[in-house]
Amino acid sequence: MLMPNRRAGFIRHAAPAFTAAFILVGCGSGDPGTAAAPGKPNPAAVRKALPGSAISPNMVGAVNGARTGSATVQLKFELLERPRVGQPLDMDLVIVPTANIDRLYGRIEASDGLQLADGAQIAPTDRPMERMPIKHSLKLQPGKDGIFTLTAVISMETGGQTSTQAFSIPIIVGAGIPDLPATPAPATKPAAASR
Repeated sequence: MLMPNRRAGFIRHAAPAFTAAFILVGCGSGDPGTAAAPGKPNPAAVRKALPGSAISPNMVGAVNGARTGSATVQLKFELLERPRVGQPLDMDLVIVPTANIDRLYGRIEASDGLQLADGAQIAPTDRPMERMPIKHSLKLQPGKDGIFTLTAVISMETGGQTSTQAFSIPIIVGAGIPDLPATPAPATKPAAASR
């Protein structure tokens, strides 16, 4: 009489149980404090998960303006909340060198209607690595509704030469442009009386 292979039977019956246990443990390993609505990633969780050299997926490119010299950089920005009149506004910038640079520094200028509360000067970075983001934070204070511009002027020193690159960042506060007064209808001329 043949004895059944006990080891094969154990594996055949235990494998599904181990698989189910593994799936259940994997499903419960998330951090309950970072739950987000289905289909929408939680920004805090995304920011927490990004390594120091990564750029937030919510960042957009600033408008590249005037440039002197050959060295170039890219500038991306992210508003951390919706701009509202009288409410402090935090903003993150990332400067990405696209060439070898000896030294990089800069300044931020705000148009009328925005006040720079913190972060007007971009601290010097010596020998920044190419393609490695340099992070900078700003704090703004919008003074009125409207569409305003921040200008970031980045200076780069390479081989004794200094070049600059300017970027524009549009900021829409509140409703943007207030409703314009309605234009009056053109006056009609009275019809000439027939004789």
